[in-house]
This record gives sequence, C-alpha cells and structure tokens, in this order.
Amino acid sequence: MAAEDTPRMPGSWLPPSVKKSALEGRKLERDWDVTSVEQDAEHAKVNGDIVRTRFPPEPNGFLHIGHAKSMNMNFSLAFEKLGVPPEKRETVFRFDDTNPEAESKEYIESIREDVEWMGWKPARTTYASDYFSELHSLATRLVKKGKCYVCFQTSEEIEACREVAKKQLSAIAQGHSPGDPEWPSGSQFSPHRDADIETNLRLFEDMRKGKFAEGECCLRMKMDQSGSNLNMFDQVAYRVKYHPHPHAGHGWCIYPTYDFTHCVQDSLEHVDFSICTLEFESRRESYYWLLDALDIFKPMVFEMSRLNIEYVVLSKRKLIKLVQTGRVRGWDDPRMPTIKGLRRRGLTASMLNKFCNSIGVTRNENLIEYTRLEEVIRQELHETARRAMAVLDPIKVRLTNHAEEGGERVIQVPDFPPLGAASPTHPVTFTSEIFIDGADFRFEDSSDYYGLAPGKWVSLKYSSVCMRCDEVISGPDGRAVELVASLAALPPTGKRPKGILQWVPSTGITFEARLYNHLFSVPEVTSNWENELNPESEVVLTKSMVDPSILNPDGSFPAKETHFQFERIANFVVDKDTTSGHLVMNRTVSLKVNKIIATKTGEDAAKDAKRKEWLAQQEKLKSLENIHPKDFFRLGPDAEKYSKFGEDGIPTHLADGTALTKSAMKKLKKDQGKHANRYEKAQKRAEA
Repeated sequence: MAAEDTPRMPGSWLPPSVKKSALEGRKLERDWDVTSVEQDAEHAKVNGDIVRTRFPPEPNGFLHIGHAKSMNMNFSLAFEKLGVPPEKRETVFRFDDTNPEAESKEYIESIREDVEWMGWKPARTTYASDYFSELHSLATRLVKKGKCYVCFQTSEEIEACREVAKKQLSAIAQGHSPGDPEWPSGSQFSPHRDADIETNLRLFEDMRKGKFAEGECCLRMKMDQSGSNLNMFDQVAYRVKYHPHPHAGHGWCIYPTYDFTHCVQDSLEHVDFSICTLEFESRRESYYWLLDALDIFKPMVFEMSRLNIEYVVLSKRKLIKLVQTGRVRGWDDPRMPTIKGLRRRGLTASMLNKFCNSIGVTRNENLIEYTRLEEVIRQELHETARRAMAVLDPIKVRLTNHAEEGGERVIQVPDFPPLGAASPTHPVTFTSEIFIDGADFRFEDSSDYYGLAPGKWVSLKYSSVCMRCDEVISGPDGRAVELVASLAALPPTGKRPKGILQWVPSTGITFEARLYNHLFSVPEVTSNWENELNPESEVVLTKSMVDPSILNPDGSFPAKETHFQFERIANFVVDKDTTSGHLVMNRTVSLKVNKIIATKTGEDAAKDAKRKEWLAQQEKLKSLENIHPKDFFRLGPDAEKYSKFGEDGIPTHLADGTALTKSAMKKLKKDQGKHANRYEKAQKRAEA
C-alpha cells in the first residue's frame, strides 16, 4: 500500500520520538478520532515541538488525594511514559467551571493554593468560562449544521426516553428488530428532535436572552444513535441557569455542560493528551463525535483507573456530607483525604508525589493498601523529623535518691539518633521529678512485658541510669497518678533491663495531642458508609507532655506544620489551632509496632475498662469480707438467686425451686472456700 493510502490514526501529528502507544486508548470504529492533514499542520504551528496535557478540576469542592494522582500524571508521569524531555513538556491548569450553582471563589482559591503547594508549575491557567463566547458560537454552528436542537422535554421525560433506548438496545442484542412482537414500545427520541434549523436558531437565541425558565428547555446534541453506546443519547449541550458565575459574573443565563465543554476546550487549547479516569471510557464516542461534528482538532484520549485506597472515600458528594453534617472539623480535617486535610495531618507534597509515583498508573481497577501511603510518610519523616521525648498519658515519677545518683543535670539528646555521633543534639534536663507514659506502666508484670511495674527495673532513655518502681499512688478511679521510684546505674543483677522508656522532665510542656486513625472502620467502604464511620477516628488527649527543647529560642511554640518524631510513640505535626498559650499537635503516622504500646488505642481503652472492672470487683469483695462463710450465699450479692441452703451454707435450690446439680454445688463450695480465706485475713487484720 502506498504511503498516501495508509489509514490515518489518532495522534498522527506526534513525532516518532513521542511514544504515543504508552497512552493509547481504544480506537473507535468510526474515524471520528482521526485528525485531518490540515488540522495536524495547524496544531504543529501552534505547539511546535511542545507536548501538552491539562489538569482540569471542577471548582465545586476541595482537591483530594485522587486529584494528587491526576496532577502527578498530567504534570510528570505522562511525559515520563511518553519519553518527552522536561524542556518540551507543558501542562495547562484549567478550571472546568461550567456549573455556577456548585462553584465558589473559595473553591477556586483553594484549588489554586493546592496546585502551587504540590509544587506543580502550569504553563498557564485557564477557565472554561473564559471560552463562553467561543463555546456559544460553536454551539450555534452545530445548530446551523442541523446537529443541535432545543428540547422542551422535562428531565423525567428525557429519562423515560432513555429507558426506552435501553430496552430497545437489549432487544437488538437478543436478535429482535422493530415490528417484532417483542420490540419495546415507545420512542427513544425527543419529539423536538426534528425541528427545523431556523426554529432551533431562534429558540437557542431566546434561551440566550432569558426568555425561558430554568428547566423549561435545553439545547441537545443530535448525536449518532446507530450504535449501542447510551452516552450517544443526545446529550445536553446547554441549559438555562439564572445564577451568577463566580468567575464570569452576571453575563450569562445559559451555561454549557461538561460533556460539551471539556472536549471542545481540549481542542481549542491544543492539548495533545486528554487524560481522564476509566468511568469516562464509554464517553470516547461522544467526545470525538462532537469534535468531528465541529471539524476541529482531536486530541488523544487516555483513561486510567481512578485512585481507590483502603479506609478512604473520595466521592465529592460523601465528602460534602461529612463536612455539612459536622462529622469532621471541616474540609481540612486531618481525617479527610483532601489535600488540605492531608497537609494538616502532616503530609508533605513530596510524600504525596512519591506515593503517586510508587502506585503508578494502570487501567485495572484496584484497591491500594493504606499502609503503602503510611510507609512513604515514615520514610520521609525518618530523615526529616527532629526527635523529641514526649508522653501522651503522663504519670508523675518522684525519684527518691535523685541527688545521690548525680542530681539534676543536662543531657544532650540526639536530634537524629540514626546519625550516631554526627547528629546534632538538644538539651534535656534530668529533674528529680519526671513523667513517663501511662502506657508504659502496669500494676501486674508479665514475662513478655518490658515496661514498668511495681518492683521492676527499666532503663531511662539517654540518662545512663535505671529506675525501679517502689510505690504506686492511685487516684479514686484506681489509675496510677504518681510513682515513687529509685535510681541505680544498674539493677542488683548487674544486667541492664530490656525495657527502655522515654521520659519528660518536670519542666515539660503540656500540649493537646490529637490521635488520628482511619475515618472508616472497614477497608472497603460500602453504600452503608455513614454507619461505617470509625467512632475512634479522632482521640483527643489534653494533658500530654513533651520536653521543652521543641520551643523556639524566644520560648514560643514551633510554627504550624513543624514535624517532630516523638520517640517510641509516633510522628506528630504542629496544628494550626495552636495559639500562644496552647500547643496542639496531630499524630501524622504511628511508628512501627514496639513491644510496648505507646499510644492510646482501642486496645488501651479495653485494658482501662478491664482494670476498672477488676478494681470494682475488688472493692465489692472487700465489702463482703466480714460476712461469715456460712452466710456468704444467704447475705452476699447473689442471695436472690437461691431459695434453699444446706447446713454448711451451700445453696441446694435456685429461687424458682429447681434443684442444683452436684457439679454446680461443687463449684459453689469452691467459691465459699475462697471467701473463707478472705474472711480469715480480714479477721486477722482486725485483731492486729
């Protein structure tokens, strides 16, 4: 076949150096997606050797981590795949602002800030609304070509026609045709579809002049419906909306739809690659039909899978509801997947971009493990977050022989322990009273526990001394509020303890710790998402403490977004709610699991509940100590359960008269024996 007879293909204007196959989508059966020689020449004249993509968010919400993936693709990864050198790359930052009712200047400014913060530098920033006049002219051109009509159907009537179209397509798939008894009744076409061009021009102009009410009519594209794609079902191109536009002002009362605008603007801005997510794959026909009908340049279109992450929802509708119902603190709540929420949680732009690079781009839908994002966060903060010692649930420890073991002294603590001797340091004073974390203390020791317990030795981090708990002072709720301890270079065994605890001096700074967990309790959020919210997604501790070395030289709190790694606990970041008198810090990500749990998790809460239950039981038993063993079941807490008793006081019958089995009575005999031991001890104490 001669070269001039070779069929033209999408992307024919691109030079061989651009690996267009890396971002090649489905080829249409029709040649709607193929450019002409003249269009190629015009495009080359405009772009030269530049390859252009675009990032087109709608300003009807805040950008989220899914947009971070799109930015990474359109500003960087796409060019890497195509083999385009940096000097020949260009990305247009476009506001797709075609729906004024849902858009606002707040969203516009927020999106602009996020793109800048993420480190991307667009070639230029455009708005769909800047093209309103040109888009209107092109719509008029379609009307003149008989490819648009003004439709007066209601939305319900349009949907009814669409349902007919679905049924007729299904009938065709089953081998039926019009005239068959099985052929679905009704018409898929609007009764206004065949109005003449002059009438449609007049009506479209009347729409422009505001002569119709909202919803009374719309301009629809007269599309090719010979195929099976329902996205070719005469899409709406313009609708009437009496609402001022946040960017364009009050100049328009008709607005173009997304389906009409985005492909036309891609063409007008001479975008080479229009990259979107897979749900738009079925819109390839409608995208290229419109550009072909207007006889204008046709970019290449590539669809990639959208980002799905465990425990996260990215639906704008759901995110808006979370904010409006007060289930989160706002769009920048650290639990939200928005760029601003992730930033407030402590993520940096480099973390987000590294994460996007690590997951890459695929056309297969998949669910990304949240741990992959956490690992990227940990890796960066391991290198950049200055260390400090902190306790989330402080318990005061009074060191009785502090003076004998060196007294008060300043210890130089490394900012970055992995650097060893090369690490810079910060001073921490070893005071006679210190604070340890409540998660590092138990009333009862065990062989697999390395924290502190009564009579047990632990090492104090960076202090070169060991500490033994000698006495526990408990509060009304049974929790330890103060420990009395002694110090020694080594325990009597001569071996340094395995447990090494961080501590905070008595001069420590009190701060509010906000511990953030997954917003949802299930990895794959379902349609029942509101009932899957995690009740412990935010845990606030108001009496946490950190060593004072984190303060600025003038004594003020560190600036917001300053990161610290609290040793053995987690990475934290200073929150924007911090004031001159109140420090607030958010947990960004926990450290890898240690043998000693150092954060207040659901497991800690369960332990607290068990401890309270045990203390309540002990208090209850103490109140029964003076009851004679023979009367224990007659006068004790279970007296109402039984109706008859033996000579030894053991119940023989339940309250309803049912006789107890021998095994049940044997168990009660053991319970009586335990009580007898408590009774004897109580009597001895009384005699003493």
